Amino acid sequence: MNKFFSYITLILTINFSLLAFHSFSQDYWQEKVYSPVIKSVKLEVEGTDFTMPILRLGSSQKIKLSFDELEEQTKRYNYTIIHCNANWTQSELQPQEYIQGFESGYIENFSNSFNTIQRFVHYSQSFPNSMMSFKVSGNYVIKVYEDDNTDKVVMVRRFMVVEDEAYIRADLMMGRNPSEQKTKQEIDVFVKPTSNMSFADPSRYIKVFVQQNGNRDNISLLKQRQIKSTEIEYSFNPQNIFDAGNEFRNFDFSSLRSRSKNVSNIDFSNNENHVRLIPDKDRSKLPYSTVGDLNGYYYIRNERAYNNELESDYAWVHFYLPMDMRLDGSFYIWGELSDWYCNDQNKMKYDFDHNSYYLDLYLKQGFYDYMIMFKASNSNIITPTILEGNHSVANNSYNIFVYYRKPGNNYDSLIGYLRK
Repeated sequence: MNKFFSYITLILTINFSLLAFHSFSQDYWQEKVYSPVIKSVKLEVEGTDFTMPILRLGSSQKIKLSFDELEEQTKRYNYTIIHCNANWTQSELQPQEYIQGFESGYIENFSNSFNTIQRFVHYSQSFPNSMMSFKVSGNYVIKVYEDDNTDKVVMVRRFMVVEDEAYIRADLMMGRNPSEQKTKQEIDVFVKPTSNMSFADPSRYIKVFVQQNGNRDNISLLKQRQIKSTEIEYSFNPQNIFDAGNEFRNFDFSSLRSRSKNVSNIDFSNNENHVRLIPDKDRSKLPYSTVGDLNGYYYIRNERAYNNELESDYAWVHFYLPMDMRLDGSFYIWGELSDWYCNDQNKMKYDFDHNSYYLDLYLKQGFYDYMIMFKASNSNIITPTILEGNHSVANNSYNIFVYYRKPGNNYDSLIGYLRK
């Protein structure tokens, strides 16, 4: 039995024994993948890359959920769609109030991989479809579970449906405070209703959130500063200020036959692919350098494939960080490749013989962004600045969400979205 399946056999035994005693009828919905054999989960707007999964209400847009299961036998997966409030707690709406058709169904599309060492089944489902469409805007989650058992959950993913009832503009700049001009980015946001809309008591019923890149832990609820005519201004508050960080590191193993960007060696042993990356460096004291990146995302690609989803293979990707061990915290390989979390699966270990941190991740062929995050032992705050540096000229994307609890409604509508 190879290293990967020795590992997942143990994890599966633990995870599913825990699932048997855990109810997924919860109020707050957090994105998570619960099964270690589920990999390469994507929830994207069809036809776009590296963007938030956000649909325009009433448009022809679709979002597509896709994932791999690292087994050869197909399974029956169900899904349920749940409406949430702005803070991702479950709303009071009943399914028939937010879905036209059926809120639950089966994942209908699946295919076996081919021309790969790692065998897997690739699943996908698009929304809306012939069985359902969305009636209201707001936050939503897809809960995916197995064999019609709603407690046997394998993943939860978030997405949003927006209606165009607010105009949003934003100004992005380096921090205004002279002491923060080299390390911070500040964003001013201005919101006003469309011509057929008016806001009742905006300080009470409107919520504006700003999220940096895809980092769900770096999202800020803005504080209203003033109202000019019909335009609401959110500026000159600490909630508008973000650490700028740095450009993401990246590597490319779309080929398993020749070395590409930041790959030092590719080999095949014990019936598994291995990709060894060029050792990472501490960038905290280096000058800023422009690097083309995907703001933390990845894309799947096999340069020799006709079908990237089914012909892209998996490999153990080996990360190295030569440096003395720090006793005050831990380092994590972080980005969409870690589902934007810092946990035991992407926590770097220390090799005393080689005086280096290291981590092995099982990833699907493609191009990947990542950062090395630090979490102090006595804190839950994760930061890239320890090793990555902090430059106000770094290229970040900011997602701005405007929610409004309309008079008479018992849920939060998403009335505007802007990516800056």
